[in-house]
Amino acid sequence: MSMSDYEKQRLENIKENEALLRQLEIHNIGRTKTKKTPLKQHKPVVKKEPKLPSRTSARIRGEPPKRHLDLDGTPEPEVKKPKIIESLGSDDQEKFLGLMKKTLIPNTTPKVTVKQEPNDEGKTPDQVLQNQLSELKIHHEWATVKVTPSRTNGCLFHPSDSKILACAIDIDGHLGFWDVKSQDEEGEPVVYSYKPHRRNISDFHFNPVDHSKLLTSSYDGLIRTFDMNKAVFDTWTAKEEYPITNFSLSKDGHNIWFCTSDGDVGMKDNRTDKKETVYNIRDKKVGCIDLNSVHEHLLAAGSNDRTCTIWDIRMWNKKAEPLQSLEHGYSVTGCAWSPKGDMLVTTAYDDYIRLFTLNKDIQTVELKSAIPHNNHTGRWVTNFRARWNTNPNGLETQHFVIGNMKQTIDIYSGETGKEIVQLYDGDHITAISGVCQFHPSTTQPMVLAGNASGLIFVLQ
Repeated sequence: MSMSDYEKQRLENIKENEALLRQLEIHNIGRTKTKKTPLKQHKPVVKKEPKLPSRTSARIRGEPPKRHLDLDGTPEPEVKKPKIIESLGSDDQEKFLGLMKKTLIPNTTPKVTVKQEPNDEGKTPDQVLQNQLSELKIHHEWATVKVTPSRTNGCLFHPSDSKILACAIDIDGHLGFWDVKSQDEEGEPVVYSYKPHRRNISDFHFNPVDHSKLLTSSYDGLIRTFDMNKAVFDTWTAKEEYPITNFSLSKDGHNIWFCTSDGDVGMKDNRTDKKETVYNIRDKKVGCIDLNSVHEHLLAAGSNDRTCTIWDIRMWNKKAEPLQSLEHGYSVTGCAWSPKGDMLVTTAYDDYIRLFTLNKDIQTVELKSAIPHNNHTGRWVTNFRARWNTNPNGLETQHFVIGNMKQTIDIYSGETGKEIVQLYDGDHITAISGVCQFHPSTTQPMVLAGNASGLIFVLQ
């Protein structure tokens, strides 16, 4: 078989390359390869003098400034340095501070100061409450208990006073339970964990008329009901375009009122299959919502537009207007009606807790107290929200609990707005308690708190 021209040319190229390689090998016979080691060279250190600028001002050279001459040769008059004023006279200073408070941070000056009458023993209701609450301590064996994997976004007790069951939610969609009084065979706390949501669980409440039903809401657009007797979840799907930030239940447990990060507020009757009614009420996120349990037509909604608005849900429609708009200095992070329904507490990023009293017209509220409180929780701590004590003992002198950036748990009087007690245990509390809640039914007060690590503890 004859070879193609291409194959002949390829063989000739191979022979030429082999010949070149043989010549290189003959040329390199007797030579050894040596590895060159670089030598270190000494470089003397030369002290560098600082370079002076090519042009320097008289001020840098230390020369006094030259005074210019007028046209007639006379020097210009010496100019005096302007005087620095860092404070005003006492009267003007006070007026200016008052102006700033009124202008920048509204609703911080109550019209009336509340005073309490002492009892037969000479103690005010706040003092009686202080003696009771100051005894709260951590008695369980563990410093804290890990109930959720991620940052705790809310906590509450099951309403039963016979079985102390602590519940917690986190920012990754987990729902956890801790049987406070029990231990497993190895002496460890008894904890159960579920993940009913794909995103942050924003809020949860027990059904007011059926405590075996626990409802959870999430930014994934779902509100789910956990049947604790069956350990199964039922789902009411709002819509994924409704990132639910908070919700509140009517007193009979039938109606679910929810708010979204898009500024919407909606209502769903969970007894029917009818579509939810949703209206946009604010231009920015509505982060908290609460129905008044006594005056059931009143709804409060806190927004990032620096307002907390009061609504009459009996006139709820697309054209509805708020009964009142309460201005705040910055975003409102929490709002809650008191158990008697006669007060509203709000928290905001302007570092105030505000107490409002419901007027006799049952339509508007009036500022009662403005309590300075560091509410700048930042990115890693859940927003502080004041929670009322709905326990029967808490109705005598209404009071609420809230976290503190200094790791304490603060309890304030709803009657006077004064701090009653700060709870702290250095051996157990080693982080900021972003969420706190009273037990709703025990004879003695009990407080549940949780932090950014998914750890919770009980004070009793």
